[in-house]
Amino acid sequence: MKLNWKKCIASTLLVFLATGLAACTADANESASTGAKGNQTPVEISYATFMVGSHVSAEAEKQIIDEFNEAYEGKIKVVIEELPSDEAYVNKMKALAASKALPDVAIGKQGIRELAIKNGQAVDLMPLLEADPEWKEYIGAGAISYNQADDGKLYSIANAKQLIGYFYNKDMFETAGIQPAKTWDEFMANNEKLKAAGFTPLAMMTGENAWTTNLWLAAMIGTDGEAGHSFMNTTHPESYENASMIQALSMIQTCLQEYTTSDAVGAMYANAANNFLQEKTALIANGPWMVPDFSDTSKAKAGLADRVGVALYPNDGIVAQYEVGYILCSNGKSEEEQAAALEFLKFKTGKRAQEIFLDKSGALPLTANVEISETYKTANPLVAELITISGDAKYGFENIDNTAFSSVVSEFSLNYPDLAYGEITPEEMAAKLTAAVAKSK
Repeated sequence: MKLNWKKCIASTLLVFLATGLAACTADANESASTGAKGNQTPVEISYATFMVGSHVSAEAEKQIIDEFNEAYEGKIKVVIEELPSDEAYVNKMKALAASKALPDVAIGKQGIRELAIKNGQAVDLMPLLEADPEWKEYIGAGAISYNQADDGKLYSIANAKQLIGYFYNKDMFETAGIQPAKTWDEFMANNEKLKAAGFTPLAMMTGENAWTTNLWLAAMIGTDGEAGHSFMNTTHPESYENASMIQALSMIQTCLQEYTTSDAVGAMYANAANNFLQEKTALIANGPWMVPDFSDTSKAKAGLADRVGVALYPNDGIVAQYEVGYILCSNGKSEEEQAAALEFLKFKTGKRAQEIFLDKSGALPLTANVEISETYKTANPLVAELITISGDAKYGFENIDNTAFSSVVSEFSLNYPDLAYGEITPEEMAAKLTAAVAKSK
């Protein structure tokens, strides 16, 4: 299979290299068409997404797909499967991977990329990037290095850089007489003061991938000295039984028991986001893609955008990383399908898509080659402030979704309820996380 693919893509690349990318697109589109002029049939490729409905990136996703379809009308047709949530997406993609039926382009999160490599569908993107210097320039060395394997192969490409701190309600903080905490002791004291002032401090959730809860957990670990910082920058750690993890799980247990909403156990991301947007909580850990929601009155209370501040985590920490990103699963398809799927992947990760994601959902571009204008910064002061304060961070680290095996990510949501209700200890949960590592091997 590998040799067939190399032979196939080499043939495609000959066209690319001989005519240049722009001409290649046209040639690929011509070859994508069959029959005489006037009887052309577009090449169909498949794509799956969870960025639909109320998802924070749904508007950006739609615009990118619409612009691609308009640019390639009559030549390439993207058949889209919409999944209603991250969890539904991951479960469906894992099922498709088992039968070697992943869509031509997909997001490789939570172990999907590894399954695509294992089943032979994933394409090594490095030769394709090398053949297209303009595309490579907009992806950038940082994002390439982040996802590149030790053997030099590259099976996924991100389309945004992540800086994730937390958002807080300035009015609630003022009423409680507090400022963003500089230490974790001060953070817990702030939670108590918010509670005393009549506010629920934290928007947390334990369902799906426990996103907002695990961001706090990652920050507690990643700012716990060199040991914790190193752990939160380790891909696929073999053990979770360490002092930083157990201390952080102990703090999370207290937060779930004392400082969050009654619906947090079992809640999805949408529940946690709604609790912050409707001013039912004072803080939420999340990325800049949430910023547009603060001024969307169909989601948030009127005027909320003016009442939200952004901060580094205590001990001057910030999640700073690239995503796993998109995988190309056209291995074994016809040359026309491979060329069409590659064009879509380039569009999804290229300059225009990065511009749209920045404008519509606050996702930061991969490199300075996509400029963040002063006009944008003026119109989006929270994003501008996050970029500025990120320069003051002492600790930069990844999140749990990026570092852990998918089996471990699932174990968090399975065990947080027991931790919240005191049915297991932090030490016992850490042992369960370690045991879950073996499930992904």
